[in-house]
Amino acid sequence: MGGVSLMSVLMLPELLDTKYALPFSELLKKEEREFVLDGSQVGRVGGLCFQMLVSAYRTAQMQGAGFEIRNISDAMRENLQLMGGDFLLEAKGDA
Repeated sequence: MGGVSLMSVLMLPELLDTKYALPFSELLKKEEREFVLDGSQVGRVGGLCFQMLVSAYRTAQMQGAGFEIRNISDAMRENLQLMGGDFLLEAKGDA
């Protein structure tokens, strides 16, 4: 089968806010190697969850792991751009 790695896709909720930050951090810790997030349902990204996304992205880069946000909603795209997270929009597969 070659170098196929199993990745689970984490569906992000409509509100990535402070209430979601703790469960989100726990989910990110479980995904040791590969991060695939689905942003199709996201209506708003709060500052704390934005910082967690950036941290997960940087951790994946340091570990040579994959990080990708798929199906980014228009609202999520706009929120990330406003917070300077354009690089998160571009992240695909292997860091």
